[in-house]
Amino acid sequence: MADLNVRKTYEAAVAELGPAAARMLADGVSEEQVARWIFAQRDDLKLHYRALTPSHELQALEARSHSRYGNTLGPPIEQLRSAGKSWRDIIDSAARPGAHYRQGE
Repeated sequence: MADLNVRKTYEAAVAELGPAAARMLADGVSEEQVARWIFAQRDDLKLHYRALTPSHELQALEARSHSRYGNTLGPPIEQLRSAGKSWRDIIDSAARPGAHYRQGE
C-alpha cells in the first residue's frame, strides 16, 4: 500500500481536477479539450506523487500498472478512446483516484 499521507494528498489533488473541469465545460470548452487537459493534469500528478513514494511501494505500483495497461503510468488516452470511452467518461474517471490502491488490490 502506498504511503497514506502521500496517497491522501494525491487523492485531494485529483479531486480538485473535477471542479476545474466542470468550470471549463461551463465556459464552453469542448469535452475533448477538457478531457485532454484533465488527463494530462492527472498524469502530471501521478508523476509528482510517485516521486514522493518510497521506492519499494513505487515498484509495486508501477508493476501493477504495467501488467494492467502495458506501461507504468496507466492507459494512454487513445487506448481509452479505442475501448469505447467517451470524452465525458475520461473527464469523470480522471477526477477520481483509483480505489484499488487504497484497498490493496
